[in-house]
Amino acid sequence: MPWVRRRYRGNKVYVETDDAGAPVLDARGFARLRYKPDDDRTYTVRPREVLALDDETPAFAAPAPDAGPVAPPDDASPRARTVRTAAAPDADDPDLAALAGRELQAWTDGASSGNPGPSGAGVVLLFRDHRKEVALWLGETTNNVAELTAVREALRLVRRRDLPVRVLTDSTYVIGVLSGSMRAKANADLIAEIRNEMREFENLTLTKVEAHAGVVWNERADALARQAIKARRTTTTEVRGTAS
Repeated sequence: MPWVRRRYRGNKVYVETDDAGAPVLDARGFARLRYKPDDDRTYTVRPREVLALDDETPAFAAPAPDAGPVAPPDDASPRARTVRTAAAPDADDPDLAALAGRELQAWTDGASSGNPGPSGAGVVLLFRDHRKEVALWLGETTNNVAELTAVREALRLVRRRDLPVRVLTDSTYVIGVLSGSMRAKANADLIAEIRNEMREFENLTLTKVEAHAGVVWNERADALARQAIKARRTTTTEVRGTAS
């Protein structure tokens, strides 16, 4: 069957289709997609989440069925205690690892209306087809406290601490003070509290992402933080299916 360029959650992907161009569905009614034409890993998604592209590219042939498996990333070992900073992996499809079940992703952001001022924290947790969102009202505080509190809230929400967990934030400050590459001049108690939480995880990675660059879940975390400020209250939502 051909694999055709389509759009999924704002990302350009390749979807297995029949000769008429319709997605091929498995016994559960799910379609299969790939993120890259030379990657033989496939993921199942709901066909209603697959959209057409205006600039569709030609279909490509699937690789041979006996192609070797793709090795997991070095930081996927559940026994490796790590805290790393890096560019977001595959920035155009940052949810790939979460969809594959290789890691739980915690997207975090903080916002303040004034600094200090009314503040909120936003958290999006992604793992396989499950998503949890938190818009946390913080009252009057600083933007740095809001950014840090978002990370603390995200870590507290993770029950399976044996899983590989990646915390993604657009805050250079958060990455710096939590990784130890930046000396903290304020918020020492909060930073110490978060570091204690971090020690409970067997494999924890800190990843810096670019702010306001259209990265789907970073933008969503920012929107949740601002939602909390506007509503002056905390809300939590859980859904099946990671589509935005």
